[in-house]
Amino acid sequence: MNDPFLKPGEEVLKSVEVWTNDPERKMIILALQGRVVASEVPRAEFSSTAYDFGIVKEGEVVTHDFLVRNSGSGMLRIEKVIPS
Repeated sequence: MNDPFLKPGEEVLKSVEVWTNDPERKMIILALQGRVVASEVPRAEFSSTAYDFGIVKEGEVVTHDFLVRNSGSGMLRIEKVIPS
């Protein structure tokens, strides 16, 4: 599997090499299989996703706050915000 991020419900099959001190079986391979279970997942909720500033004169500074709430159970990270 090339994707380092597993999705909830996804089946996973991996193997682990275990090295021993047995001279006849120096290494054994254990096959591990499982299903990914989501535990803590963030969820971003926005009060609004657009705002109309109306007519703005050149050089005038306008601002607006967008409220974001994490309604999930995991940590919500907001990174690399780029305005359009």
